[in-house]
Amino acid sequence: MDGEVLRDDQWERLKPLVPGGRKGRRGPRSDGRRFFDAVLWLARSGARWRDLPEDRFGPYQTIKRRYYRWIEQGIFDKIFEAVAIDPDMEWLSIDATVIRAQAQAAGGRRKRGDRKPRLSAVPAGDLAARSMQ
Repeated sequence: MDGEVLRDDQWERLKPLVPGGRKGRRGPRSDGRRFFDAVLWLARSGARWRDLPEDRFGPYQTIKRRYYRWIEQGIFDKIFEAVAIDPDMEWLSIDATVIRAQAQAAGGRRKRGDRKPRLSAVPAGDLAARSMQ
């Protein structure tokens, strides 16, 4: 299991949900587990497509093309729905941190210079990441 992202039991659960390769079209069937490992490696590392180790996962262009094809075909949605029925709770984490609000948040007096509303721009991709923090 050295270097793999998915455990064997996890892969056995996903295997029936993964479509086979394109036999007879553009070459041999591709390895679904290796593709899944590549996608999970990218998600965990936060790396770019080009940073995928080619010796472990193959050419990044192949992984990237298959990833976007699966999104268009709704394959990831089907996999997520099937897996959500019986989640693996091994790495469950609950955070109940309480942060006290500042006095201004409750309508307290403000400093003179703080009367104007401020606008800030957040890139669309960062919005989801910031809401998870």
